[in-house]
Amino acid sequence: MQTKHLIMGTAGHVDHGKTSLIRALTGFDCDTHQQEKQRGITINLGFTNINLPSGNTVGIVDVPGHADFINTMVSGACGIDFVLLVIAADEGIMPQTREHLQIMELLGIRKGLIVLNKSDLVDEELLELAEDEVRDTVQKTFLESASVVCVSSLTSMGINELITQIDEMVTRIPERDAAGNFRMYIDRIFSVEGFGVIVNGSILDGKISISDSLYILPGEREVRIRRIERYGQQVESVQAGDRASLNLVGFKQKEFFRGMLLSDKKIAQSRLIDARIRMFPSEKSLPLWSQVVLLLGTMKQMVRMHLLDRDVLTGGDEGLVQIYLPQPVIPVLGDKFIIRLSSGDETLGGGIIIDPYPLHHRRRRQKQIDIVQMLASGELPEIIASEVRKSILPLSLSEISAQINQPLEKLSEIVYAKLPPDLLIYQGGDKIILLMKKQKTVYINKILNSVRQFHNQNPLSRDGRSFQELLGIFGIQVTAVCRDYLLLLLQEMESSFKLRKEGKTWVLFEHKVEIKEDFQKKIAAINDFLYKCGYNVPLMSGIIETAEIYAISDKDLKLILQKLVKEEEVIFYQSSYIHIKIVNQARARLISYLKQHEEGISLAQYRTLLDTNRKMASLLLEYFDTRQITARKDNVRHFTPQYKKYLQS
Repeated sequence: MQTKHLIMGTAGHVDHGKTSLIRALTGFDCDTHQQEKQRGITINLGFTNINLPSGNTVGIVDVPGHADFINTMVSGACGIDFVLLVIAADEGIMPQTREHLQIMELLGIRKGLIVLNKSDLVDEELLELAEDEVRDTVQKTFLESASVVCVSSLTSMGINELITQIDEMVTRIPERDAAGNFRMYIDRIFSVEGFGVIVNGSILDGKISISDSLYILPGEREVRIRRIERYGQQVESVQAGDRASLNLVGFKQKEFFRGMLLSDKKIAQSRLIDARIRMFPSEKSLPLWSQVVLLLGTMKQMVRMHLLDRDVLTGGDEGLVQIYLPQPVIPVLGDKFIIRLSSGDETLGGGIIIDPYPLHHRRRRQKQIDIVQMLASGELPEIIASEVRKSILPLSLSEISAQINQPLEKLSEIVYAKLPPDLLIYQGGDKIILLMKKQKTVYINKILNSVRQFHNQNPLSRDGRSFQELLGIFGIQVTAVCRDYLLLLLQEMESSFKLRKEGKTWVLFEHKVEIKEDFQKKIAAINDFLYKCGYNVPLMSGIIETAEIYAISDKDLKLILQKLVKEEEVIFYQSSYIHIKIVNQARARLISYLKQHEEGISLAQYRTLLDTNRKMASLLLEYFDTRQITARKDNVRHFTPQYKKYLQS
């Protein structure tokens, strides 16, 4: 039988016997630290597992009950699938009992059992009263219909019944989906001689095998897995719902800090989060701006919180907030968190991340609030739309999938069926690309203006803007998705007769080059002058003199030279214009000579061959070097190997 991947946690007031209960269930003592032994309370998270009669093995996280250790409790609770709420029958409901129950609710735990421990210390009447008090306390919570099991960790009374109840619950709880990115907060790290660094944690999402690589975030340090253990047994893979020990290569214990996360993908860090929070019923309230302690996964930070949809948040209320973090975190859509007073001595409430990478809401404009409220609904079409609306560039669906930690296949079904009307979808090869309709309009106008500007600046050119030049419409942060989208958009603009292809460039569809007869004569005059210069480097003064003779303005001369170079009638090299016919003649003589002289040709020999000056001979040889016809070794040129091969083919 394949064992289920689930984690059970404990909750309850300090000294109500959570750790002794686990010892009675499993035979394992979760108080492993000397300080815990001395004080008789759990300070750190304790971990073990229980083998159930059904054959399932379930991980157990024993969380501390003392008020000072709520952040440790949240660290463990973030991976729990169901909980045992432990209450001492002789003391009943206590402050931390209520606080733990509220925290479990906010962290999204929906299943559990109620355990009345130390039942051997009270008579039947007091036990009945304790059970009634528990039932009143858990009304309208996720434990409202939970079974109450009376036990004694000391005498083992009721322990077998509790094991049966746990086993039945395990069979009813569905496993976590192992799809998506692998994520595991590190809640314990230590070194073992001969092995190196070992990290422990509860796996929140995904699956990992021993052959896979991981990233430690923040920091994007890539590490390798040497060994994986699940409940003390070496395994090849672990998945969501497991407690795991990973032996890592490429990471040192001294580099660790609380809040670090293991993932099989690079997840962007953030110092700004939009969230929906719920306050615990109390007399406490939060003003428009406040400072609170944020507990997310294993991370604890003092943060600033800005209310978005109201001016004050009172006890029992819900509201939308933007959270400013002093240190970056790795947030994921849907992750739960807890907030406490800045003094750290009282839990205020908690919330859920609705936008891990929001825009900065400097002013609480109604339009911004409406968008955040739509995100708070948790509807995927709106969440997808929000990611697109925030971006200044087109986004691929795979990028959005990574940002919101949702399977690509699931998002693909949504975008084709439920895409909001202000968004557009493009299929480019194996990519789905999304952008806002108004963004497309902006891009089209930028392209048309860019091509039109080129035509105005180059009235004699039949060409237009190249693909590389048109990428400038996206600014300096050009992505692979931008390239894919631009190609699709240019094809669309060709189909709608806005543009047409001219060589390797795009021109306005109606673009024509009409050169009047008198201007043709001016072009011919400059062309003829450059040809007649022969093997003498044409001087700019001579070009200008010719232009003056034919009444060619400076502006027109520039256009004529650009046209001659563009149409490859003239080359422009090292600030000199040389007619292509002269270049071709010089190349033919060079090739003929080198075919007959394997020892190569020097600059002086080439100068004599062309009957020219040193400047022209040097300029031509260097130009042929750039064309990979020749290569210089010492003071002699030879054919390059590739050109020699070309001549022989």
